[in-house]
Amino acid sequence: MHAWTHANYAARMGARTQLSLAVTVAPLGDPAAAFVWAASQGIRGVQLSATHPGMRPRDLGASARRDLRATFTRLELVASGIDAWIPAAHFMDPANAERAIDAACAACELAGELGRVPLTIQLPRAAADSSDAPRRAEAIAAIVAAADRAGVLVADASNANDAPWPPVGISLDPAAVLADGGDPAAFASRAGARIASARVVDLLRSGMRGPVGSSGESRLDVLAYRIALEMAGFHGLPVIDARQWVDPHAGVVASAEAWGRGIGP
Repeated sequence: MHAWTHANYAARMGARTQLSLAVTVAPLGDPAAAFVWAASQGIRGVQLSATHPGMRPRDLGASARRDLRATFTRLELVASGIDAWIPAAHFMDPANAERAIDAACAACELAGELGRVPLTIQLPRAAADSSDAPRRAEAIAAIVAAADRAGVLVADASNANDAPWPPVGISLDPAAVLADGGDPAAFASRAGARIASARVVDLLRSGMRGPVGSSGESRLDVLAYRIALEMAGFHGLPVIDARQWVDPHAGVVASAEAWGRGIGP
């Protein structure tokens, strides 16, 4: 039986979800503890990682998947999506392509079983060298077919504009947009309905990824970004993306508070 089944005790804690936000589980450590902690903070959803030990689709048999869904029910959590951070180059490398495609397709299947949630992945971008084009097309076609079978959207973190929509939409990462000199709110407005996943993360003035709303460090206009997502018709759970943060737990709490301040006094 998987480790997260010990999370049953959270039901006795009276954990109640309240915030229409999700959080990346991988930076928070052990998944079982992360689920309980997220529920205790009133966070509605958890973003799973298909490359996180113990959460890889190939590690999750039918019984483990039932246990996972039961745990979410007990904790009043939902899966907001799955991240599959497979290096994009692997999809076009003959030595790695088959394994990378299989992993992405398995993640699509799991995303379908967890409520048809989006799969976030970095698709390979078109290269100047046309010799890569057939392998790239084959990889994207396989992932698209798997997403269609599972009934899920693919949230592409590389924003490859030639991938078919649907099912391939956009993974909106404000820190990445800021790093490119862009405006996340304007990006959201342009992307509109193609936004399949939206992150809550800042690019701090130090150049590091970090929590939103940090006094003297924040570059993201949280209110403008939140309004832009709503106007774009995004109905998913924005994901507090704590990857690479110095103190993920404290940063998640601070980001949730800053996100909430974006709509009220």
